[in-house]
Amino acid sequence: MRFVSTPLVLTSLIALGASVSSCTAGTARPHATSHVAATPTGWAGSVTAEDRSRLDALPTTWVRARAAVPVRLKAKLDAEGPLVQPGAALDLPALPPGPYYCRLVRLGGAHGLDTYKPDFCTVDGTTHALSFTKQSGTSLPGGWLFPDTDKRQVFLGTFRPAHADSAPPYSVNPAQDVAGVVERVAPFRWRLVLTRAGKGALLDIYELVPVTPVVRGAVPAIPG
Repeated sequence: MRFVSTPLVLTSLIALGASVSSCTAGTARPHATSHVAATPTGWAGSVTAEDRSRLDALPTTWVRARAAVPVRLKAKLDAEGPLVQPGAALDLPALPPGPYYCRLVRLGGAHGLDTYKPDFCTVDGTTHALSFTKQSGTSLPGGWLFPDTDKRQVFLGTFRPAHADSAPPYSVNPAQDVAGVVERVAPFRWRLVLTRAGKGALLDIYELVPVTPVVRGAVPAIPG
């Protein structure tokens, strides 16, 4: 059966439309909303899942590492002072660019506690980025330093082979990746705590002390 338009039908349709319009007037139409997770920035946007887990586990690793030091070496451990105290971090953790003496203190492993003679490290950078490079020694971590909290920076890098001029890119080869945190533990004394230690140890802690610069033309202060 065909629908035939008549004046009566048209009048009814117009009236129905007006009625529906009056019922819906003033009623807000629902609108779709979406929640998009913010893209991580800084170190959180670059870190691998494995290194993120190691960083998150760092407080527990500290406890295990200190417990692994034998009783006969406790006095030697205590002599390191805030360098080996987990809660020693102070405000203003950022490393100023320049050369550093970097001395390794290793917790855990076969001996429980090992200390090494200082090597040389360098912090380079601009207002936008800081890099860390260990220049001498057998273990050569290098990478980038990222701001994190008011008490630490996060280090993401790799171990550089001795014959290479620069460290490999981070997150390409998990076997070479390394993460850590930089903390200031005393005036002119920082530490870099790596979450991957060598020789079966639990923590590698680098003491970082600036190399005193020799400034041409400067007159050193003389006490008294």
